[in-house]
Amino acid sequence: MSMIFTLDEYAMLPKPTLRLTIPSLHDALPLDCRVYHPHSLSPLPSAPPWNKHAAVVAHPYAPLGGCYDDPVVDIVAGTLLKLGFLVATFNFRGALGSAGRTSWTARAERADYMSVAGFVAHYVHFLDPSGRPSSEDSTVSEENRAVQVQPPTLSSPAPILLLSGYSYGAMITTHLPPLDAILSLFLTPESGSPAAEIRLRAQHLAEMQSTVISSARDAASSHHLSPRAPRRGVGLRVGGDEENRKSQDSRRSLSMDLENSVRQDAADLLAKAARARRNREAPNKQAQEPTKRLPPVAGLTFRPAYLLVSPLQGIITNLATMSFPSSLSIGPGRLLSRWLPKLQEESSAEPNALSRSIPPGAEDKLTQNPTLAVYGDHDVFVSARKLREWATRLQTLENSHFHAIEVSGAGHFWAQSRKNARILQDMVQTFGLSLLHDAT
Repeated sequence: MSMIFTLDEYAMLPKPTLRLTIPSLHDALPLDCRVYHPHSLSPLPSAPPWNKHAAVVAHPYAPLGGCYDDPVVDIVAGTLLKLGFLVATFNFRGALGSAGRTSWTARAERADYMSVAGFVAHYVHFLDPSGRPSSEDSTVSEENRAVQVQPPTLSSPAPILLLSGYSYGAMITTHLPPLDAILSLFLTPESGSPAAEIRLRAQHLAEMQSTVISSARDAASSHHLSPRAPRRGVGLRVGGDEENRKSQDSRRSLSMDLENSVRQDAADLLAKAARARRNREAPNKQAQEPTKRLPPVAGLTFRPAYLLVSPLQGIITNLATMSFPSSLSIGPGRLLSRWLPKLQEESSAEPNALSRSIPPGAEDKLTQNPTLAVYGDHDVFVSARKLREWATRLQTLENSHFHAIEVSGAGHFWAQSRKNARILQDMVQTFGLSLLHDAT
């Protein structure tokens, strides 16, 4: 069956399977996240195999209106979802009314992204609609704690974890440490820490969704339900103080008993994590007892890949002093000129702070793993010359896996032109198909 589709056939992202918050590794600030299941995780018994490929898509600069509802994020995420990737989108701190505010150094935003990547990796690992216990053999001994981020092999290729972003989100993606370094933060996290809560929440939700999907498939098989009217899983909103909040995405097809059970289990999980955190913060008890940590997870193996749409290269050390058209419209009622004074004030207070916050060797991961960068030669934020120089430097390195495509006539805002939106979708689709082909 062909997986090629056109923009006319392209459907906007559906309602998310999960709406949740997770604590940021930076400061435990709650981050709004959405998770979308591909067709392989549908309740239909005839669904294709679930191969555990996943993607994270990050949005543009929050002070200029960027959030997970951005239309370019929608194009990228929707295309990957239709190819069979489980997709997660999220809001950086301060985006769309989310908690916190955008930082100048981007350290906090980088930790936000790493938090979501860790959640997705563990959620995908434990998600098993076949009905097998996902927690079986899920821990490893003290002697075998290495995080398994491996290149594919002919015998057993690892599933793909595609880390991607658009505009500012692409810049943060570029600055991420390698995937093995990210996952090492979740290897044996201290009980009650943000990393531990992310892991526990991912495992709990994955096991709940596995049960829902498996039960629905069993029911469909035994009752010979029509594939035109499949039973759907529960759309959950979980995290932070939301366990008592009624989800607007709940599906009526499952019983209230199951839905209440899922919510109660989530509440119990969060209560246990809160108690563990309070115990950890009690100095007397902490002095008497050794720090409790979660055990490592066995078989957490992924092949990293990267997708950068309109990356902000060449401005990472001086974002505020760029030369912008004063009348450049960023969105309805939003003008870039409103934000320049604030950016310039922060820049003068901490010059070159962003460049100093970039982890050493962060760009190496882009040449060591499959990477696609897409940009237009009419980008108003970054000159085509700077983007070409950056792309050429990475592409010409020995054994580089980095590839860049410059689109003639395209600007920064791909969704403003139907032609450019179609071009972007085609490039994302081609890159995604190549990753899936290499993983078979």
